Amino acid sequence: MDQHLEAFIAHLQVQDRSPHTIAAYRRDLTAFFDWLRQQVGREVKPVEVTPFDVQAYRDHLIAFGRKPATVNRALAALRAFFAWAVETGRAATNPAAGVKGVRQARRVPKALTPQEVYRLRREAAARRQVAEAKAGPGKVTSTVVNARRDEALLTLLLYTGLRVGEAASLRVEDVVLNERSGKVIVRAGKGQKYREVPLHREAREALRAYLAVRPGDRGNALFVGQRGPLGVRGIQMRLRALGEAAGVEVTPHRLRHTFATRLLREAGADLVTVATLLGHESVATTAIYTQPGEADLAEAVEGLG
Repeated sequence: MDQHLEAFIAHLQVQDRSPHTIAAYRRDLTAFFDWLRQQVGREVKPVEVTPFDVQAYRDHLIAFGRKPATVNRALAALRAFFAWAVETGRAATNPAAGVKGVRQARRVPKALTPQEVYRLRREAAARRQVAEAKAGPGKVTSTVVNARRDEALLTLLLYTGLRVGEAASLRVEDVVLNERSGKVIVRAGKGQKYREVPLHREAREALRAYLAVRPGDRGNALFVGQRGPLGVRGIQMRLRALGEAAGVEVTPHRLRHTFATRLLREAGADLVTVATLLGHESVATTAIYTQPGEADLAEAVEGLG
C-alpha cells in the first residue's frame, strides 16, 4: 500500500494542493488501510476495497465519537484517492463514491465582540507606547520594532480579513500606501488566486509606523522577527500573546470572521463585495456570516417583553 500512497501524494503535490491538505489526506488514508488490515487480517490492495469497507469504516469512526467534520474529511480523502486510483489503473471503481457523509449543521463563525476588539487594540497600542517611552524620543529599539509590528499585524487582519497564510506570504512591496488610500496585494491566495484588498485608514497608519522602523536586513517579507520572516506559526504566536494579555481568545481565523461580520452588519456591504474581499470563490461560502450566532439568538429572546 505504501507505494500507492506515495504515488498519490506525489500526484497531489503536482496538483499544487496545500501542505495541510496533503498531510491530512496522508493521515486519513493511512488510518483507513491500517483499520482495514486489522479487519481482514492482511494487506488489502486498492483494487480489492469495496463500498462495504468504506461504509463500515465510516460507521467505525462514528461509533468512536469522531466529529462529523472528521468523518467527512476521511471520506473526502478516500474519494480523492480512489478517483486517482481508477484514473491510473490501480482500481476499477471508486468504492467511496456512493458512500454518504455525516450531515452536520453549519456553525456560524464566531466573531469578536466590539469590547473584545477594543481590548485587543488597546493592548497592542499600550505595548507600543510603553516601548517607545522606554526607548526615548526618536530612538528605535528591537522592542519598539516588535511592538509596532504586532500592532500593524493585528490591525491589518482586523481590517482586511486576510488568511494567516496570506499574511505570512506578504512582501514589503505588496503594501501600497498613499496619502488617502492604500491596498494590500495578495499574490497567491487560496487556489493561487490574486486579489487586491483596500486598506482602511487605521491599517494604513499602523503599517506606515511599522515600515518606518522595520529592519532592512531580514529579507523582503513584510512581517519579520529576529531571525527572518515571522511565518504562519510566528503570527499565530504573536496574536496569542496579545490575546492572553488582553483576556481575549483570538486567532487569525477569528479576526477574519470579525472582518466579514463587521462588513455585513456594520458597513452594510453586500455578499458579492464581501466574498471578493475575502477571496471566496462562491458567495454561498460568505452567506454563513449572515446567519445569527448564539449570542444573537439569546439577545433576540431576551428582547421579548
